[in-house]
Amino acid sequence: MELKNYTLKFKDRVLLQNVNVEFHAGKISHILGKNGTGKSQFAKDLLLNKQGNFTQEISNNVSTISSFSNLPSDLTVARLYRLLQGRYSQEMFLELSSHLNLENIDQKLVIRKLSDGQKQKLKILSFFLEDKDIIILDELTNTLDKATIIEIYKFLTEYIEKNPKKHILNITHDLSDLTRISGDYYLLENLNIEKIDDVEEVKKRYLE
Repeated sequence: MELKNYTLKFKDRVLLQNVNVEFHAGKISHILGKNGTGKSQFAKDLLLNKQGNFTQEISNNVSTISSFSNLPSDLTVARLYRLLQGRYSQEMFLELSSHLNLENIDQKLVIRKLSDGQKQKLKILSFFLEDKDIIILDELTNTLDKATIIEIYKFLTEYIEKNPKKHILNITHDLSDLTRISGDYYLLENLNIEKIDDVEEVKKRYLE
């Protein structure tokens, strides 16, 4: 997926200007940037395309997992599973559920009573089942316990290996994402998204 002369505004403020960058399929693209640089607005723009920056082919092929993409909290896990199985491929449902280790979640519970890690796994299941070509993860591991984070890292690594035509854009502030999941590295600063080949360089520049 390539951006050419891409400009993003929010409330009359320019966040990104004339950006030219490419995100490669079959890779996890880690996007770093300090608060206020426009990371989450970029994710929203890809999904909602309110400014008409993207073709319909792209904007209709995006799934986003973020703080603004939540599951109905009053559903039981069992009810959610039935809804997903009725809408999406049973084979894919079982495969993703297995890789996410969902068997330990009590299906009788309503979603609001689950741990943050369990809720995030169910969000991953629900949105990955959409089978879109562009998947945006916005602070996916924020507030999660270490064990859950390691499970999610393993899932993402296996998923992109099995789906080399997919794009996964991982918007994060957690530098361990970069060392635990191989991929490409991008830094959002000075109204630009720059691809940086060396992981230590992108971490250094982010921390400066």
